[in-house]
Amino acid sequence: MLAGRLCVLLISIIATFLAFNPNSTVLGLVAYAWAGFGAAFGPLVLISLFSRKATWHGALAGMLTGTVVLVVWQYLGLGKYMYEIVPGFLSNFLVVFIMSYFFKQENQEILTQFDDMKQIVKDKSL
Repeated sequence: MLAGRLCVLLISIIATFLAFNPNSTVLGLVAYAWAGFGAAFGPLVLISLFSRKATWHGALAGMLTGTVVLVVWQYLGLGKYMYEIVPGFLSNFLVVFIMSYFFKQENQEILTQFDDMKQIVKDKSL
């Protein structure tokens, strides 16, 4: 209970400092947070759903790349020209494909689960 209360207090203090910054808006913070989620996880989810070739190597490299590109893009001030999620998403997508090409999916259990689920979806759509 004490830990929960301390976390609420800490978040309140951080929110207060953010509120005093005239250049900071809630919408801007939320947009940046969603860009972070999209750049880190979006391509990985899509590739995992539609490709049996995705590997954990590609997933990890893609998540890191998408996040780093997003942060660097924002830090350099390029966010005013293009929303940060676009270069982060694209770089993540590209890295997952490249890494999954070099590190093949060899886990037979994962491949079987993917094929089984694909068949279930195919059967349900008929």
